[in-house]
Amino acid sequence: MGFGTMIVGFFFIFFNFNLGPVNIFPDIIGYILLYVGAGEVSRHVKNSNFEILKKPSLLLVALSVLGIIVKYSDVLNGALNQGLTVESKLYSIATIFLTAFLSIFYFFHLAKGIKEEAGKLEHTELDEKAEKTFKLYLTFQAIGAIVFIGATLLAKGSVTYQLGGEGFFLVFGLLAIYIYLFIQVRKMLKLANNTFGSAEPNQP
Repeated sequence: MGFGTMIVGFFFIFFNFNLGPVNIFPDIIGYILLYVGAGEVSRHVKNSNFEILKKPSLLLVALSVLGIIVKYSDVLNGALNQGLTVESKLYSIATIFLTAFLSIFYFFHLAKGIKEEAGKLEHTELDEKAEKTFKLYLTFQAIGAIVFIGATLLAKGSVTYQLGGEGFFLVFGLLAIYIYLFIQVRKMLKLANNTFGSAEPNQP
């Protein structure tokens, strides 16, 4: 009903690493899956929070498309992806901030919608799980954004976040949190799917 699609989407987003020039799990696929999943969930469960989800996920797709255009444009890549210039630092910081903000906005309404629907069914476990998972997600996104923005400001060259690159060692301490966070998000979405999946789609 859409929550399973979201699980796959979050996997692509959380584990968006590069192996040399190859992006193993492109985040744009993850954002597209979040968009598709949001549509499926909002059709099955009528909740205003679920209906909002498509907007931030679509904006995240647009940001990823912009990143791809910049990467493969000689002019834009030269101007915006050179870590030493003011322009490139501003571009990186703006991208990191917007991605974190939109991701938090998406997850806030996802968790709130799940919490509200769980409350209607008096499903205490799912209600509490949604609240705790959002707090964890918010904390991680805030810490991650601060770390990446700090690295961008302090970097003397271009910072690359890829397996085998120097950037990987910078985020190595956060990798365990990525895994833990994904496990918690997956548990929440699986529980939501099991709880709401057997119910008939709500009528407007």
